[in-house]
Amino acid sequence: FLLDWSLLLPAGVRLFLLAAGVAALGALAFKRILYPLGVKISDDDLALFVERHFPELNDRLISAIQLTREPVDETGTQQSPELVAALVADAEQATSQIDFRRVIIGKHVGKIALWAAAVLLLLGGGAVAKPDYARIYASRIFGGATKWPQRTHLQVLDFADARKVMARGDDLTIAVEYSGRKPSKTMLEYKFGTGEKGREHMSPLSGNRFQFTFTRVTGPFEFFVEGGDDITAVHRVDTVTPPSLDVVKVYYEYPVYMRMANTPADRPETSGNVSAPFGTKVRFEALANEDLKAAQLAVGFKGKETFSELPVTKTADGKPRQLSGGFTVGEAVSEYALNLTAENGLPNRDPIRFTIRGVEDRPPDIVVKDPLGDEFVTDLCERPLEIEVKDDHGVARIVMEYRILSQQQGKSKDWTAVEYNREQNSRDYGELLIKSESVLNIGQMGLQAGDHVELRFRAEDYKDVGGRNVRLSKVYKMSIVSVGTLEKELQDAIEKIKILLKNQKLRQETAWSRTGRLITNYGRLDSLTPEQQSEVRQAGLEQNDITSKLDGARKDIRQIQRRGVYNKIYNEAAAAKLQGALDELDPLVGVPGEATRDGLSRVAAAKLDGAARLKSGTDRTGSFREGQAMQSAVAAGIQKALDFLDKWSSYQEVIRIAREIKEQQERNNKEIKKTGGGK
Repeated sequence: FLLDWSLLLPAGVRLFLLAAGVAALGALAFKRILYPLGVKISDDDLALFVERHFPELNDRLISAIQLTREPVDETGTQQSPELVAALVADAEQATSQIDFRRVIIGKHVGKIALWAAAVLLLLGGGAVAKPDYARIYASRIFGGATKWPQRTHLQVLDFADARKVMARGDDLTIAVEYSGRKPSKTMLEYKFGTGEKGREHMSPLSGNRFQFTFTRVTGPFEFFVEGGDDITAVHRVDTVTPPSLDVVKVYYEYPVYMRMANTPADRPETSGNVSAPFGTKVRFEALANEDLKAAQLAVGFKGKETFSELPVTKTADGKPRQLSGGFTVGEAVSEYALNLTAENGLPNRDPIRFTIRGVEDRPPDIVVKDPLGDEFVTDLCERPLEIEVKDDHGVARIVMEYRILSQQQGKSKDWTAVEYNREQNSRDYGELLIKSESVLNIGQMGLQAGDHVELRFRAEDYKDVGGRNVRLSKVYKMSIVSVGTLEKELQDAIEKIKILLKNQKLRQETAWSRTGRLITNYGRLDSLTPEQQSEVRQAGLEQNDITSKLDGARKDIRQIQRRGVYNKIYNEAAAAKLQGALDELDPLVGVPGEATRDGLSRVAAAKLDGAARLKSGTDRTGSFREGQAMQSAVAAGIQKALDFLDKWSSYQEVIRIAREIKEQQERNNKEIKKTGGGK
């Protein structure tokens, strides 16, 4: 009873225990009752049994019984009848004093009867107290299916009508909640449609629960849970394929002002991610792997999306798997996702969140190539201007703006715009890159020393979403000075250049001599030590530095020449003399913009540096001599450039003196008029 009540023994085990109990009772009854009752006890056995309990009989009882059983010997040869009679009489007298009840042992029988009565009383009392348990036990002991009153109740959670549909490949956690008595263990028995089956322990959790997790469920299966005295009904898990996107096509419709070609119908973007200018209309078409019940577009970062329903249409084969929609790019960084719901009830697993990157239509870029900064100019100046404008979708307008800040009454003027046209621009408006050249004619403004002209450039694009993009350059200030003041500034600059060229000529002559020593010291050696190679390379570095200084002097001369010309300080003769100096320096440094025409000084440096790596004394000597010859030519070229600058200085001095005489004469004439003379 206790085993069946606590362990819920199967019917087979119960029948086995019943048979074993009946067999044990039968064996006990046979051994203790039936067998003893079947054993015959003779008078001799009884006499001996009494003799053992009463030894004082001294075998008289057994002897009397045995002698009286023998036939009478009338001859008297075997036994004497008188003696036998006397023995019997003596035995009767001896046994008359004995209580034969002492021979019978009733203690064991009493104990057995007492235990049997106790068991019968216990079982009977239990049956009377719990008649329902008695009836159940009576039924179950003979193999019946009647259940004991249930102490544990199990319930499988999250299963409607003992069935659940899940996505194939997902993990599935089965949770069971119990009420009543806690089972010592809970077992889950399952069987897949493929035939795979098993039995697993479920893990206990807080809150009267047990659970077990199937990882990556590949197909349908059935299961039931057993714990305590309860077994759940069979539950079924069906697996279906969740919807997902097989194909995504994206089409861009750009703002009209950008004049960009929209995405061709036969060449869509297929990544799903969007990168397009602000204002671009994005249209997408998608194809799912499962029949769809509904679809939704979510635009924005997770948790901040805006949702809109998408129409689901049928494909050519009649399946509702196609969807389409669109949105407009309005943020620099965002996301969008397509939420799908299949007809099998499943949503798409972790919808892909495609990125949206809005590309800003940047304002045009203005690169001012001339002027490079503020500068002093004369009142006769015709200042050349050069700019370069770039825009990612086309330049719409370029304007030069200037204003006058004058000490003269009524001469100051606020910003005045001069729009460039095809005459100033290298290309028509709408191009991505336009170079513009113009002249700011300060000489026509009637200004004098101390006045200023500020200028800036403005560029616009075609952007029509929220207004055009406009870019303004920095403001450049042209300060008016007298011709003499600017002429002296330029003359001082030329004198500094002459000093620099003289120093470089001396350095070049010294370098020429050093190369001669290198020929003497290393020209016959087949290989050079690292220290010797370093000395040779140092000569090349020295020559490169001379080249750099000459290039700087050339640039300064060219800038002085330009300033002198557009400020009306230099005439053609003066400009020609400066050009002569430039013509002498160009071959030494290299013609700008022509990489194939390296100057003599740069080539000489390369010859010296290369000599350090040569393995033959003959080759090294040849390289040294070539470099030395070029060094000699460089020194001669520097001298010729100095000669042109000296001629320019002399000529310009004459011009300056003549100008001062003329200006003095004009001042004298004005004074004479003021005093009333010189009519």
